[in-house]
Amino acid sequence: MSQLAFKVAQSSVRLLRPSARIVTRAAVGSGRLQNGSLQTTRFLSQHAKLQSLQLAEAPKPEFNYYEENMLLVSPSNSFLPLNDYRKDTEQLHYMHTGKTVTEQLSVMQSCLFNGNTEQAQRILVGMYQLYPQAMQEVVDVAIHNEILSGLFRAKPRPLVSEALQWYDVMENQYAIEPNSNTFAVLIGGFVNNGMQNVALALMQEMLRNGYTIHGMLLSSYLSDEDIRKIENMAKDVVNKGEDNVELASMLLGEVKSAEDNISAITGDSAEQESVEHAPVTLDELAGISNKTGAYERQQLNSTNVAGIMQLKSTLESLYLNELHGYNLQVRLENDTYDAALARYREINEKRNDPLLSANTSALRRLSASWLPKLESMIEEEQQRCQVAMEGHSDKDRLKYGRYFVQLDASKMATVTILETLRLNATSNGLHSQSERQNLLNQKASGGVFASTLVTKLSKAIHNEIRFEQMKKRTNRHVFGHRLSLARLATSGKLFNMAVRRAKMREHREHSADLFLDEWGLDTRIRIGSLLVSMLLESARIPERRDGEAEHMVPAFHHKLEFLNGRRHGLVYPSSTLRELFKSDSSSHAVTARHLPMLVPPRPWMTYNSGGYLTRDEPCMRINDGSEQLRLLKHASNEDRLSTVLAGLDALGMTRWAINRPVFEAIRKVWNAGREIAEIPASSYNEPEPVKPADYDENPKARIKHHLETREWMNGRANQHSQRCDCNYKIEIAQAFMNHPMYFPHNMDFRGRAYPIPPHFNHLGNDMCRGLLTFHEGRPLTERGMHWLKIHLANLFGKDKMSHDERIAFVEENKAKIMAAADDPIPAAFLNDEAGAVRPWWLDADSPWQALAACIEYTNAVRSPDPAAYISHLHIHQDGTCNGLQHYAAMGRDSKGAHEVNLATSDRPQDVYSGILRVAERYVNEDAELGVEEALQLKNRLTRKIVKQTVMTNVYGVTLMGAKEQIIARLREVKDENGAHVFDIMNLSKLALYLAKKIFASLGEMFTQAQETQNWLNESARRISSSMTRAALADTIKMAADARKSSARLRTAVKQAKAAGETLDCDEVLELWPDLGPGAMRRKRLDTLADKPMTPVAWTTPLGMTVLQPYRKMVTRRVATNLQNINVHDVNMPAQINSQKQKTAFPPNFVHSLDASHMVLSAIECKVAGLVFASVHDSYWTHACDVDKMNSILREQFVKMHKQPIMANVKAEFEQRYSDHMVPIVVWDYVNSFSFEKNGELKGSQKRLSKSGHEKQAEQIEADLARKHIESCDETEGVLGGTDDLVQMQIEVNDQKLAASMEVVDLTSIELIDPAQDLFGAARQADLIAYTQSVNGNRIKDERRALMKTYRERVSQLRKYMTQMAKKTAPSEEDKIELCAAEQAAVDSKQVTQSTLVKYIENLKTERDVLIDGLDAKYPVKFDRPLAISISQRDDKEQLEQLETLIKQGKLAGRLVKGHKFTELTFDDLPAQGDFDINQVLQSPYFFS
Repeated sequence: MSQLAFKVAQSSVRLLRPSARIVTRAAVGSGRLQNGSLQTTRFLSQHAKLQSLQLAEAPKPEFNYYEENMLLVSPSNSFLPLNDYRKDTEQLHYMHTGKTVTEQLSVMQSCLFNGNTEQAQRILVGMYQLYPQAMQEVVDVAIHNEILSGLFRAKPRPLVSEALQWYDVMENQYAIEPNSNTFAVLIGGFVNNGMQNVALALMQEMLRNGYTIHGMLLSSYLSDEDIRKIENMAKDVVNKGEDNVELASMLLGEVKSAEDNISAITGDSAEQESVEHAPVTLDELAGISNKTGAYERQQLNSTNVAGIMQLKSTLESLYLNELHGYNLQVRLENDTYDAALARYREINEKRNDPLLSANTSALRRLSASWLPKLESMIEEEQQRCQVAMEGHSDKDRLKYGRYFVQLDASKMATVTILETLRLNATSNGLHSQSERQNLLNQKASGGVFASTLVTKLSKAIHNEIRFEQMKKRTNRHVFGHRLSLARLATSGKLFNMAVRRAKMREHREHSADLFLDEWGLDTRIRIGSLLVSMLLESARIPERRDGEAEHMVPAFHHKLEFLNGRRHGLVYPSSTLRELFKSDSSSHAVTARHLPMLVPPRPWMTYNSGGYLTRDEPCMRINDGSEQLRLLKHASNEDRLSTVLAGLDALGMTRWAINRPVFEAIRKVWNAGREIAEIPASSYNEPEPVKPADYDENPKARIKHHLETREWMNGRANQHSQRCDCNYKIEIAQAFMNHPMYFPHNMDFRGRAYPIPPHFNHLGNDMCRGLLTFHEGRPLTERGMHWLKIHLANLFGKDKMSHDERIAFVEENKAKIMAAADDPIPAAFLNDEAGAVRPWWLDADSPWQALAACIEYTNAVRSPDPAAYISHLHIHQDGTCNGLQHYAAMGRDSKGAHEVNLATSDRPQDVYSGILRVAERYVNEDAELGVEEALQLKNRLTRKIVKQTVMTNVYGVTLMGAKEQIIARLREVKDENGAHVFDIMNLSKLALYLAKKIFASLGEMFTQAQETQNWLNESARRISSSMTRAALADTIKMAADARKSSARLRTAVKQAKAAGETLDCDEVLELWPDLGPGAMRRKRLDTLADKPMTPVAWTTPLGMTVLQPYRKMVTRRVATNLQNINVHDVNMPAQINSQKQKTAFPPNFVHSLDASHMVLSAIECKVAGLVFASVHDSYWTHACDVDKMNSILREQFVKMHKQPIMANVKAEFEQRYSDHMVPIVVWDYVNSFSFEKNGELKGSQKRLSKSGHEKQAEQIEADLARKHIESCDETEGVLGGTDDLVQMQIEVNDQKLAASMEVVDLTSIELIDPAQDLFGAARQADLIAYTQSVNGNRIKDERRALMKTYRERVSQLRKYMTQMAKKTAPSEEDKIELCAAEQAAVDSKQVTQSTLVKYIENLKTERDVLIDGLDAKYPVKFDRPLAISISQRDDKEQLEQLETLIKQGKLAGRLVKGHKFTELTFDDLPAQGDFDINQVLQSPYFFS
């Protein structure tokens, strides 16, 4: 900075006005400037050498990718820790303020966007002062770069001096290190303001800080114009021979090198306009060209609905020849809402054109008419917001106004209309299926929940604003860098993991890392509700009623309705608009951002950089939760995602094309409007159920008719939805007929990969897969013909035959195959003529894929050399119930491995048929016993009925979920006349019965898998109910302190009240500090302390951390002009859903394993040069490469499972959760006998003495443990009502146990360890308690007797002495008689009037000695604690045994429930079998 200040002083006197510190630093360090050029030259030379090493060629083929590239993570690697919300500064900040730090900083960015740079600075400085710790942990250099950029963009003049000051402050005051973007902002800013010397000085400082000119040019803060000016500056320096010639020369060389690199990739010259406008293609980049011949657009009888019309408008660019390749892809991604806006404006301009009306749907014409008024209302509100921002008068409007003005009013109006139509045209706007059904049953108005509409609309607006901002920040060099990465990916070099990791590090260093704002919850809801309110006011629809003249009515209504006892706001369409939706749906409005790509996707270099070209999105599908996003970002920064991201790239780089012959067959069927092979008919032809004659009298008939009617209505709605969905797929396929396709991939939280384009991809239905083929063709070869035949047989459901039998099936049906290829859809069949023969291929399990295979096989056979035939068809290799395969491999289960084809065998095993046989045996046994459900199902079960439940059982399907699956399958069973076999009234009962039998069959066949699944379930249950030891201690301390403070405050209040005084605020806060600052945060922490907060997390074999996201969301109410809206507050820490965490862990764990296997296989196939695709556990490649792929699949499966996967996850759990405590239920065995007054034994209650503090801590811990267990919804006890048990046991004691009790010697008894002999210890406890009771009663009795005897003796003695003291002797009758001892004492003169008192004292002493001796005679004290506590979790069998003994009268005590925390431990792993995992390498049917 000192050298920079020196140059600043040379450049401009007015820049010397910054703080004196800068001038001082300039004076001190100015002498070092002269040697900078030589040092810079050396540095650049060294850096150039380093870059050339990083860009070295990929290793040779013999390179051991598995060992050197570290695809699998070593178990010794450390795991990624999870955030503790109690220590997470950002979450604590949110609990304290109600806003995240990023949310508050977004206000700063909005000020920069609106040109208010001074206010943005004040906000940032103020936040540093108010929240120093949170800012230190959250804020990075990106935010300061935004401030610097805003200062240079300030109006009416750039604030260059302030920018220099801020650069100094950010380094020295806030300890923020600048990055390449920082220097790009500064250098570009000073060059634009004519301060070249300052820019050159900054460039030198940048180099000394370790950044490069190359990295600066890759900054998105620099536009192409900025780079041109920097280049011209360098040319001037070189031409004039000024100082820093070497630096300028280096700069020019770097620019020229970058330009040459771009030109080499794109074929463009350096003088062309920016890449955005240049005709750049990636066909040359990949080294391939589009060999597909031109295809003429054909007529499609498309559904005349708004969604289809919108799609066709979007796809229009693909039919034009104006752009191609990269430029066309950029235009498609940019035309998301622009195309709809342009179409709306065209409709409004030509509203009276009859031709336009004929080609435009009624709904589109109607929605276009809403645009002008809505746009005007938004513009007016934006003006009011602008006034509020300038005058700060309307604080309420100011909260959202900063963001409301950031998007053009016309585009905001378009988004509002489209999103509202889309959500109202489908039931997806409702929260759940049950809620939708409840609304249907209650005959509600339908529509969409206002909260859902508002949140989705505001999210769409926010995303569009972000996208517009990102479009403005780019330059030619950024595009060139992306192209170079794509070149590495398409060449295969990026799948060398060493190269990839180096490129990922380089990308992280040079990436823009733009700070994107985050809208707060209030802001999102207010903007969304404001737009909805405007649409409700502006949207009108013509309506005519009962012969009245047509008049305009609101198109949407808003009202409140009760659902399940709660009031919900609904936005619902008018009756006229609902009728339009039936034939004119907007529910599938597809934007270009949802389409396949025309060029290879951007390689995934970081967690949010990859996929589509013009937008950054996370590589993981995250459901509104910052917890997963933070973890993903952390993993990316620590380079833990390289293998997973390489797998996504391997899938995304596959180049696809449309299968033209299959498309032509589909087009014929579609235009004919017939229901054939998953293509729905153009109209729903099922007759509506007729109301039965006894509908009013017969309740069963009413219910049945209701069920049948609901089924018919659902069928009609589904048919229309499927028709629209099919239309979309066909339209997209035709549009891409002359273009290659790529499917960028992302993943879910388990690592499973999915194509990002949702409507058309190879994960779609049979028609989608039949339409797709590999763009690259390869010679079929003889082995390829072998696998093509097997693939064809598999598509006809012959996958359980041996390979030879499948090939024989193809040979036997060769004529039918060729006939199908020659004429797939005969005209007679298509026209439904009499006698027409149904095409043979339609009987296949996957008919459209079967047709594609028939055509490929026919073309190959008819070619001159079938082995040389160039095949494009994808050949599939599918696993056998892949989840069970992983369970069998983990448990080394020989029996299970045989059933799922891990072991070698002569023919493939069919696990579904095996389960079917066991289930049939159970059903037949029940049928013999007369079970009604078994009698109805006997001899009617099929493989198809059980398959789905078997397949999903290993993935965690519940009993109720299985029931729903079986209901759907049973409903499909029909007799020869087409009538349903099973009555709809009995379906639920039959399905539940069969689901239980299938589950039992699975348990019988896969015992080891069941044990592994149980271990995973139990581990997840314990984790999800645990809390850290530190959190437990903090919670106990917090609760204890609160009690003490509360007690002190109550005492003080009483004293003040008695004195007639009141306590002021300071006195209250002194007595109870928690009521002061941070009280809300402490209250929320205290509330969360009662809830389980620990999610289940584990590390996959690829090193990816999986975090289960299931939590019970916190609801927050936001007041708006529409209504009070309750929304989920994703930023507030929320308790986990323990039940979901437990049940979902086994399937999610298995999913993470099959995802890991897929990624490993994808990378290895890419390295081996194969074209590869996958659908989870189905792997695709060319026929000629199936043998290679099969070998890779087996090798990667074996390599992965040779790792001790279960042992690794157990070790990770023990380490990750080593400091966690888990609440448990304990049962104390307590003795009680009926002949005691209070019903309890003192001896049984004897415990070691504890201080009051310890007792209080124990009580707090017990209460906390109980609340945790209750929050987890776990069953707390195995016993019934404890009070009833005690009463029953008292009766048993009185009748049976008294005679069996015996007194034992408490002084010499040896205690029995309950862990060794539970019954013996309990029996001993009974005897000890009985002895204590008996001895205690004896002591009481004898003491009472002694007291009475001595009391009588003293009384008689006193009376006697009083009588003797009288002058007259008593008569014989009145004379008092003494006992022998006292009489002897009197006679011997030992007792006289003078010694009476002393004698009585001696008597009392004698009495006390005798009483004290009773404790030794009848011992009752037992100093050692007698406690039998049984854990309900760990000792369930012993607890049940003890309960049984009590009920049988063999024990005299009772069980009392308690709660406590104990250390979190995990059970031993299930024992493994003897299966040799290497057998998988030789198994012919592992994948086949």
